[in-house]
Amino acid sequence: MNRPVTILISVGAGFLLLAAGTAAGAATGGNFLLGQANTETTQATLTNTAGTPLKLVAPANAAPLKVSNSTMVAGLNAQYLGGMTAAQVATGGDGFNSAVTVIGSAPIAVASTGPLPAGTYYVTATALLRIADGDLAGFCYITPGAGLPTATAYGGAQVVGWGQTAATTAVNVTEGDTLQYWCYTTADNGSVSFYAGITAIRVLSSSGTPPLRAAGHPIANPPGRPAPHVR
Repeated sequence: MNRPVTILISVGAGFLLLAAGTAAGAATGGNFLLGQANTETTQATLTNTAGTPLKLVAPANAAPLKVSNSTMVAGLNAQYLGGMTAAQVATGGDGFNSAVTVIGSAPIAVASTGPLPAGTYYVTATALLRIADGDLAGFCYITPGAGLPTATAYGGAQVVGWGQTAATTAVNVTEGDTLQYWCYTTADNGSVSFYAGITAIRVLSSSGTPPLRAAGHPIANPPGRPAPHVR
């Protein structure tokens, strides 16, 4: 095998490695040759007991590291994913309320997320309602922004007795918005909400009709029911 010529030049307390020749890079046990395709049959380890063992520097428009396939690297910890920080990617919110909440003609929040980072969220919410005689119907809606009279999705029915409401939507959330699930009936006869919950998961992309914003549209009046008012 035609191996490259290796020259060691003393520089202070160390050596500068130069290589010349036409052979492929070093094999296991040989020198690592810069600018050559190096090959080995056993794992190599680079250790620096005083700090970071390896730093790769490249121009702003070039990746400092390249891998050969998409196999998962166990234990790899990275700051960015698709240009977003870990905090921006792994985000969402949820709320669950198992208490009995009295609902009436004035909408009241029965479940709420905490404040959320800005982004587009897939949101789903549910509540078990007990509609009292005389109230005729129960409705719930998802709203972005605590207490805002804005509905992005409705659930409910014209029914007396037990009923399950559910709503699903995509919402554009501004920084610090809180998504809530509000419920109301057509009168004030003691209807209640049980086991209300809301879950919001941020998505990195969306398609189709653009998601609503907090100022998307006012609370709609369900067919055949009086328009609600905000308490």
